[in-house]
Amino acid sequence: MSEQKPLSGDQVAAWLRDHTDFFQGRQELLELLKLPDPRGNAVSLLERQAQILRERNQGLKERLNNLLGVARDNDQLFEKTRQLVLTMVESRSAEQLFADLIRILQQDFGADTVSLLVYDRDMGLTGELRSQVRCLAADDLHEALQLLLRNGKAICGVLRQVELEQLFPRHADQVQSAAMVPLEWQGRQGLLAIGSFDAHHFRSSLGTIFISHIGDVLSRRMHELLRRYPRLEARSA
Repeated sequence: MSEQKPLSGDQVAAWLRDHTDFFQGRQELLELLKLPDPRGNAVSLLERQAQILRERNQGLKERLNNLLGVARDNDQLFEKTRQLVLTMVESRSAEQLFADLIRILQQDFGADTVSLLVYDRDMGLTGELRSQVRCLAADDLHEALQLLLRNGKAICGVLRQVELEQLFPRHADQVQSAAMVPLEWQGRQGLLAIGSFDAHHFRSSLGTIFISHIGDVLSRRMHELLRRYPRLEARSA
């Protein structure tokens, strides 16, 4: 009678995969099985399973806390956006619209600097507003910015120096990240840019739903309120 060869570990593992109910009613075997532990001590299979469940539970709790934190941040951002939109809707002039927009973005949204480009209108602004709102012909927008906005969508992230100099001429050396949205409604109205001195404030992975919504409302109000201003080309005629 030939001697029977012992089963290999792979054969045992394959057999257990086909007989997953083997340990039912054999509790003592589970307690006898020992597994290496990362802390250096051997533990029983049941202890290891309990440890894995605790680790998974902790991971789920952390993920849930992160989701709750994001939800709270979004709720706060939504409320700030709602208040800003209401203020823009109630503005009676372009000057009031721009002044309120910049003030709220800085006070409530924590923007370090705000720049608004208005296309093809000669507004003749004065004072502090003149340094934050600039009028230029749409075709004169720097090529670097035109390329950046070629998709017509809002973007967030770190900009190149030439882009910063065009958007934030007074703070180009301080702005580390920015968000900007093209303002378009029945034609190109302008460009809104928000700068931060923190490189991580506007990440490229950051969602743009809120700034896009602000841009949608702002572009419609600009289309309505800028009609009374002469076009830039009229000034040079």
